[in-house]
Amino acid sequence: MEDPMLRAKVQTRLAASYMGNLQLDITSLLSGGKFPSAPLQSPPIATGMTDSMNELKRILVESRSITKSDYQKVPVLLRRIRHLLRVYYDARITGQKKSDFKYCDVRKLTDVGLDLHEIGVTLQLSPSRLRALFENSPEMDSFLLDEPLDVGRWREEAQKAEDACKNDPEADDDDRMAAGDLEESSDEDLAAFHMAYFVGDVLVAWLLLNPLNEDERRRSERCMQRVVEYSTEPIYRRALGDAMTDTMRPLYWSQPLLVKFAHAAGLPALFGDWSTSMCSENTCPDAIKSLPSQAWENQTEKSLLGIMSGLLQKVECDGSDVVTTPLFSRAIYEIYSHYGIAPFEKASRLSDTEILFYYLHRRISKRPEAYKTLKAIQHLLKRYRKIPPSTRERHGWNILTVSGRWDCITLYGCDNAHCPEAQELLKLREKRVRGVRDPAVEERLWKWGAESKACGNCRQTSYCSHACQKADWPSHKAICKKYTAKEREEQEVEI
Repeated sequence: MEDPMLRAKVQTRLAASYMGNLQLDITSLLSGGKFPSAPLQSPPIATGMTDSMNELKRILVESRSITKSDYQKVPVLLRRIRHLLRVYYDARITGQKKSDFKYCDVRKLTDVGLDLHEIGVTLQLSPSRLRALFENSPEMDSFLLDEPLDVGRWREEAQKAEDACKNDPEADDDDRMAAGDLEESSDEDLAAFHMAYFVGDVLVAWLLLNPLNEDERRRSERCMQRVVEYSTEPIYRRALGDAMTDTMRPLYWSQPLLVKFAHAAGLPALFGDWSTSMCSENTCPDAIKSLPSQAWENQTEKSLLGIMSGLLQKVECDGSDVVTTPLFSRAIYEIYSHYGIAPFEKASRLSDTEILFYYLHRRISKRPEAYKTLKAIQHLLKRYRKIPPSTRERHGWNILTVSGRWDCITLYGCDNAHCPEAQELLKLREKRVRGVRDPAVEERLWKWGAESKACGNCRQTSYCSHACQKADWPSHKAICKKYTAKEREEQEVEI
């Protein structure tokens, strides 16, 4: 490499990836799921994974003088590596090796992503080389912008199954378990994960540059669209994971660029990464803290739902105390101050276990003028933590689909283990025929859970009738007496 300082900067940027790579290796070792690549020969087999990667690094990382013909090789080499990654992971999932598998020769598969990351970061930190690559090799635009990352048919099938469950009100636990099994299998496919390092780095590289001409301006706009797509669409978020998040750190570090990203509907990525990514502890909190109020303008219904899904994930990961933190409460305040309570109503069905947005919509709609300040929103969120389990369950029941209610009879509703109505509903569940709906029976099921009443003393349990509460008292009284009058007062929060 020409510049030792450039190499040092690249290595610094890769430090987090080295740690992530080590964790992947450890996970693979512990799971016993290692699937060997093709034997690495000496010299490496021509046009194989190692040979192609070595040539790519020679051109873009190591060479002092690069010819036009060298630059024109780059998209060919990248497509070759992409193809061989697909060959390897298809073989890993199916257990069947095709003839091309012999070209999947690499010392360690996890190093492929790191090598691609090194090349991508080198281009990002060397704008002149990046521009020369695209000027001398027009095919790079096609590779980067016209050819989407290959998530594989396994993940596409898993996504279709999940979408089908969400859109089918009669989808049951068996359907959801089948979709979950497909998703678990698809997680073995890391072909797109490895390629995301290079693709993400180069996409972000063009966002960091000030365009010199109309071609670069158009390229930058298309790169922003791709970054938003890869970082927010569920199928890509699952496939690309921390690889994409790692490449986006320079975007999160730049407030002006972050605002552009927000206005392009990218905020769901930031809040999703805050809840589940490698950047959840430092980069993402700092980026959220730096967001000016103007960044919240021009959000679509889809982007707002994506942001709120990320916030719910944060609650599920960190617990309900996180809703009172400055970053969380500020996000809720910005949504309400810019868009009113309508987004909360739409988000109220995102989760049947965390009823945060159902709570916000119900409370704010009663006195909308009372929550115009950040302090008022913070106070409201503090009260959310005190909603007792019985209240959460009752409102969660309302959010469930019809099929979800049938599946969750033993989890929601009456807490009397010997509830006669629950036993009758379980018998009716056994008689259900998919596709045949009985409104009267479904109304009976809904009322059993929705109209249950909390124990007036502790508010920790619910009962469908006074008879059930009386029958359950011998087993419930020990728990009930743990709650003092003071504790009961603190927990009684109206929704």
